[in-house]
Amino acid sequence: MNETTKQTVFWSKQDWILLFVNAAIFGIVFLLFNHQLPDVVGSHYNINGEQDGTMAKSNMWLVYAGIGIVLPVFLSVIRTVDPRRDNYARFSGYYMLMRWTVSLFIHGAFVLMMLQNLDYDLPFVNIVIGGLGVMWMVIGNRMGQLRSNFFVGIKTPWAISDENNWRMTHRIGARLWFIAGILMLLGACLLPAKWLIVVLAIGILLSVVVPYLYSYLLHAGAKKKA
Repeated sequence: MNETTKQTVFWSKQDWILLFVNAAIFGIVFLLFNHQLPDVVGSHYNINGEQDGTMAKSNMWLVYAGIGIVLPVFLSVIRTVDPRRDNYARFSGYYMLMRWTVSLFIHGAFVLMMLQNLDYDLPFVNIVIGGLGVMWMVIGNRMGQLRSNFFVGIKTPWAISDENNWRMTHRIGARLWFIAGILMLLGACLLPAKWLIVVLAIGILLSVVVPYLYSYLLHAGAKKKA
């Protein structure tokens, strides 16, 4: 009975809390910064932390609201259309942790962008890459808890079609994401901004390309044995 109830709840008290907290953070940030920011704000930065794109302040707030509030809600709702929706009950705690982590990173990135627009002298690129590293570590640490679905995780065609492939791919993927996160965090603390593109590329290679190849090799090996 409890398991069935768990499987059919796709908007819970925790989802309301996440929505409320994200909306509250957005409101606080708006009240703190809106009157200080110019009408046109820097909205894009290159790898050296130099501004190379702008947008109207009003549009920036709309983008922030869309990403900071709507995206976490979207991540809550997509479970209802996943053909393997019942599996979400098996990793609901991790899925909630992932949404909190992504939400906090988004708020931090937008606040950092506003501080840059107010001429605070901050190592913009290093902070962003360091934040990414922490997010990678948190998400990767428990990635092995993910169960087969079509929206979250390392969704190779071989993992999607084979439960054992999915389990083993995410087990190795969890370690690689954690290692990639450590590399990004260390790089952000120790290296100048111009070198962080290399660190980021290595992190993506470890956390995306290597698990994808590993999943294929598992599939090829299983096919030979069959």
